[in-house]
Amino acid sequence: MAAIGALCVLVLIVGVFHRFDFGEFTVLYKAGSLRYYGILGATLLGVGTGAIGFFVGLNSAGQQRNSLSKLAWFAFFSSAGVILMTLCLFVVFWFAKESVG
Repeated sequence: MAAIGALCVLVLIVGVFHRFDFGEFTVLYKAGSLRYYGILGATLLGVGTGAIGFFVGLNSAGQQRNSLSKLAWFAFFSSAGVILMTLCLFVVFWFAKESVG
């Protein structure tokens, strides 16, 4: 799940910084475009898959019968990182967006 979320983070990086103006801190986009809805969809999918991976890793990390506890901890922390990066990129987009048309 964290790998799917990481792909969503890559989509967000491309979507947000494709037409990002660093001088004025604005993201230019066309109102109602597929890019806008792609950013929203990638955010929802990234947070959703990150949350699933986070709770699955949390649930199985400390269990005695789990022989791969290191992988559960890796899933827990990587999913937390995916959620954090997804939300940070969405916040940058949301506060810096400027509709062109």
